[in-house]
Amino acid sequence: MFRSTFNKFALGLVFTAMASSCDVLTQDPPTAFTIDETFANPTRIEQSLFGVYDGLQDAEFLGGRALIYSDIRSGETSQNTTYFGNVPLFQQLSTDVYATNAWAGGYRTIFSANSFMQNLTANQSKVSAEVAAQYTAEAKFVRSLTLFHLVNLFAQPYNFTPDASHPGVVIQLTAPKSGAEAFDAAALLPRSSVKEVYDQLIQDLTEIIPALPSTYPDAFSRVGRATKGAAQGLLARVYLYKGDYANAALVSKQIIDSGNFRLNADPGTAFSNYTTAESIFSVAHNLQDNPNTNNAIGQHYGVSRRGDIAIKPFADISATIFPADDKRRSLIVRNATGTPFTNKFNAVENWTPIVRYPEVLLTRAEALAQTAGVTTEAVSLLNQVRDRSKGATQVSYTIANFANKQALIDAILTERRLELAFEGFRLYDLLRYKNGVPAHDGIPAIAYGDDKLIFPIPNRDVLLNPKLVQNPGY
Repeated sequence: MFRSTFNKFALGLVFTAMASSCDVLTQDPPTAFTIDETFANPTRIEQSLFGVYDGLQDAEFLGGRALIYSDIRSGETSQNTTYFGNVPLFQQLSTDVYATNAWAGGYRTIFSANSFMQNLTANQSKVSAEVAAQYTAEAKFVRSLTLFHLVNLFAQPYNFTPDASHPGVVIQLTAPKSGAEAFDAAALLPRSSVKEVYDQLIQDLTEIIPALPSTYPDAFSRVGRATKGAAQGLLARVYLYKGDYANAALVSKQIIDSGNFRLNADPGTAFSNYTTAESIFSVAHNLQDNPNTNNAIGQHYGVSRRGDIAIKPFADISATIFPADDKRRSLIVRNATGTPFTNKFNAVENWTPIVRYPEVLLTRAEALAQTAGVTTEAVSLLNQVRDRSKGATQVSYTIANFANKQALIDAILTERRLELAFEGFRLYDLLRYKNGVPAHDGIPAIAYGDDKLIFPIPNRDVLLNPKLVQNPGY
C-alpha cells in the first residue's frame, strides 16, 4: 500500500540520500544511499517521490499547524491555552518560535520537492517521458501547495496593495546540493512580491494539470496523491484569493464537470473516512506515520487528546447563524465539560484536509456572484452545500431570497464559515475582503492591515540572509 511504502522505504532510505528531513548543513548520514543508488531504477525513483509527499507531513507546517495558525487567529477559537504562545494573542516577536518553525518547516518541504525534481532530471532516462512528467508534476504540486500557505502566513493578502507589489516570500525553485552552497551569497534570495508568488503558483499549477492523472486505481492515492482535480482545486483557490473571479469560476467548473467528485450524504463522513469522493486532496496520516504526538491536527483540536484549542467564540456565534437542526452542529461543535471543541478532528491519525469538494462548489458560487450577480447557478451551488446539512426547519434558497449581489456573497461567505470551519480558511476569508479580526474571548479587535495579522520573517533567517526584508512591526 502507498502508505506502507512511505514507512518502509522512503523514510528509512530515500530521505537519508535526499536529506529532505535533515538540515542542509548535516546531509551526510553514515549509511546514506548515494543519489545514484536512490535513483537507480523506476521502483526507487517512485519511492523517492513518495518521500516528497511524506515531507507534507512536516510537524511544523502542513502536518496540521499551517491550517491551525489561520484559525487560531481568526476570532473563532478560545485563547485560554498557552500552547501556541503569543500567536493567537497577536503579540508575536521576530524571534517567535512558532513562526520560525513554520518558515523552516515549509522550506524543508520545498527543498524536498526541488531536490527530487533535480535528481529526476539527471536520471530521467530510467523512466518513461510520461512517468517523468507526472512525477515532476506531483512534486511541483507539493511545492505549490507549500508556497501558497507560506505566502498567506508571512505576507499581507494579495489586494493589500493595488498591484500586489508588497513583500511576499522567497520563491525557491532549486535545492542546494550542499550546506556550503546553501549559504553561498549567490544562493541567498530576497523575498519576491506577493504578485510574483501568485504568478509562480499560477504558472506551475497550470503547467502541471495536463501531466497529472484524473484519478488512481487505489482509494488511498486518489486523495493522498496529486490529481488533476487537486491541482485545479488549489489553482481555483489561488485565483479566488487573488480576486480573479473569472478564472476562479472557470477552473472550479472544470472540477465540477469532471464528474470525479461529489458530496457525501452526511457532512461528517469525510472526517472519518478520508478517501471518499468528497475529499480531493489531503495530507495522509496514520498511527505510525504522522506529524508526531504533539503536532497532529487531531491532537490539538481533539478534546480526548491534547485538547489545546477550544472553540467557544465560534460556538457562541454558531448559535445564531446555525439552525438548531443543521447536521453540522454536532460535527463542528462538541461540548465537553461545558467547553466547546470541534468534533472534526479527534485523533493523531486524522488526515489534514486540503481540498474538499464543498470548497469547490462555494468557490464557483462566489466567483459567479462576483462576476454575474444573483444567478440561478450560483444559488444552486450554494444550495448543494447547504441542503445536505439543513434540517426540517430550513428551506432551500431561491433567487428571490437575495435582494442584490452582496446579499448572495454574504450568504456564500457564511456557508464557507460553517462548512469549512477549522480547515484553515477563516482568517484568509476575512482578509481578502479587507476585514479585520473581530474582538473575541478577551482579545480586542485587530484591524485589517495590522502588522501582527501576519507572521514575522524569523529573525534567525534575516540575520543569515541580509537580502530578506522583515515585515513591518517586527
